[in-house]
Amino acid sequence: MKTNKTNTDRSHPDGSQYALRREGGCWLLTFRGWQSMFRHELGALYVACLLREPPGEPVHGVALALHSREKLGQPAGPAELVQQRVMGLEDAASVRALWRRQRELERVLADPLEIEPVKAEAQCELEAVTEHLRQSPWLSRRGAERCARAVAVAIKRLHTRLATAVDAGGRPDEVLRAFALHLGKHLLIPSGQGCGHIGKCVASVPTGCFTYEPPTGVVWEVQ
Repeated sequence: MKTNKTNTDRSHPDGSQYALRREGGCWLLTFRGWQSMFRHELGALYVACLLREPPGEPVHGVALALHSREKLGQPAGPAELVQQRVMGLEDAASVRALWRRQRELERVLADPLEIEPVKAEAQCELEAVTEHLRQSPWLSRRGAERCARAVAVAIKRLHTRLATAVDAGGRPDEVLRAFALHLGKHLLIPSGQGCGHIGKCVASVPTGCFTYEPPTGVVWEVQ
């Protein structure tokens, strides 16, 4: 990964020490007050989502992929659309919408103040939604695992490119490389996707889940 040397400095308009902002096909990074830029890729969207809202509990790769697309996604390019289709995100989004509707209908049926005609209609729709969910091939364990693996691969690919980034002159981009070290220690290793100094992977989350554990004082502004 090459960066433009003119985009690496120590200025930020609002004085933020840690910020990540997408600008079209690139991301503007502010890390410890220093700035640099890198090209957009799908893994950056997942990382940005975790930095923006560090999860209180580990988040599954499927939820991370969907949430990042909803909160931070801009119109996807052709390459991203292909990756999202391979991951089955459209199917996952449909399933999640049905889950939401299922909960809404269950609340209607449990409401003692709701009239019987409305409950009868809700019961019929609930049976249809439940049957549709039961027959959905995406609900197989394999589908969720495939999506989680794709998220992990995307994040690792971004990490590798950041860790080896050079500027336009071929010199190491110290800002991006420092950011890569930060992600390795506080995102990849806690998520079971990296290795510690003893050479063993240390995971604090279930398989297929991701988390971000920022050090004290690090708060990200992500747009």
